[in-house]
Amino acid sequence: MRQADRADVMEIVSLHLGQSKPHQYFTVGLHPWWTAQPATPEQRTELEGLLADSYCLAMGEMGLDNLKGPAIEVQMDILRSQLKVADEMKKPVIIHCVRAFGQLSEIKKEFPGIEKWCVHGYGRHATLAKQLIDQGFYLSLMPGLPPAKYMDLFESLPIDHLFLETDSMPGISIIDVYGTVAGLIEIEMSELQRQMNSNARTFFGI
Repeated sequence: MRQADRADVMEIVSLHLGQSKPHQYFTVGLHPWWTAQPATPEQRTELEGLLADSYCLAMGEMGLDNLKGPAIEVQMDILRSQLKVADEMKKPVIIHCVRAFGQLSEIKKEFPGIEKWCVHGYGRHATLAKQLIDQGFYLSLMPGLPPAKYMDLFESLPIDHLFLETDSMPGISIIDVYGTVAGLIEIEMSELQRQMNSNARTFFGI
């Protein structure tokens, strides 16, 4: 549910290269579901131009998906082609990852110059989450997780490496997501907002 009209909500929209740029903050990349080959020179030039926009906060979504898209080896080359651009432009990266965390961890080692990595739509268990955070990843938790999983993740992980999101799902409000989590982990809504805002400033450098 889009809420860009709210003064207390900073909306960041993730664009696949070629989609229209929104009115303000965005990220851009080549999503593995809709990309068949590594970024071409023309695509690299377009990505570089968009990443230079002060309202473009990061590169992504991009990543690896073992359930959808080209063969994983092809996806790894597609991801590398974009990470080279992100590295040159000194941008954080937003990662889509489905059942390919081993491959993602290996690729991350190839790009030590990229300081900030975030796996978006995370919904797996706390053990894997801790391993990823120990490797330097931030995690943005998918909306609509079972209450017990939200509680387990927040109790097990450093809150300064977590984000909450809507994943642009219809009918889901980020205000409601924050309210649900605040109630579950017994924290004031204002304190949860303050922490998430602090995380965003650190991650995006804003």
